[in-house]
Amino acid sequence: MLKNRFFLIGLGSGIMIGALLFQLMLLGEQSKDNLKQIGATDEHLYTQSEVDALLKAERDSALLNEKKDSEPAAEEKEASSEDKPAADEALHTNSEKPDIAAKERLIRIEAGTTLSQTAELLFSNHIIGNQAKFVKIMKEDDKRVRAGFFLFPEGISVAEAVTIVTKKPLTLEQAEAIAEKTKTE
Repeated sequence: MLKNRFFLIGLGSGIMIGALLFQLMLLGEQSKDNLKQIGATDEHLYTQSEVDALLKAERDSALLNEKKDSEPAAEEKEASSEDKPAADEALHTNSEKPDIAAKERLIRIEAGTTLSQTAELLFSNHIIGNQAKFVKIMKEDDKRVRAGFFLFPEGISVAEAVTIVTKKPLTLEQAEAIAEKTKTE
C-alpha cells in the first residue's frame, strides 16, 4: 500500500509540473508573436539628430509666424498713433483689454528643451534680461523646467520667470483661447 501511495503522489505532481511547463511554453510563444507585431507597425524610428532637426524647424517656423504676427500689429499701432489725436489715445489707453494683451506673452516650451535653451527662448522673447541669472537660480534651487504653454506678464523679474516655468503649464485649450483673444484684440 505504501509503494502505491508514493507512486500516485509522484504521478500527480509530475502531471501538475508538466501542465505548468506547457503553460509557460504557450505564454512564451504568445509574447514572441506580440513582439513581432510591434516591430511590424508602420512607425518610423528617428535618430536623435533627425528629431533635433525637426524640432529646430518647428521652432523656426513658430518664431517666423510670431514675428509676422507682431510686425503688422506694430505697424498698425504706429499708423494709428500718428493719425489719432491725444484725446483718442487717452481713451484707448484707459481701456483694460488692450493693456492686458500687450502686457502678457504666451510662450511654449517644448518637451526635452534644456535649461539653457529655455533661458535663451525667454531672453529672445524679452521675458528675462539675464540668461545666466535664470540658469543660476534654477540650478541653485534644483528646479526643473516644465514643458507646455506659459503666460508671462511684461516686465517680470528673473525669479518670477523661474516660478512660472516651474509651475503647472496651461492646457492646450487655455493657450488656444488666450491666443484667439489676443488676435481678436
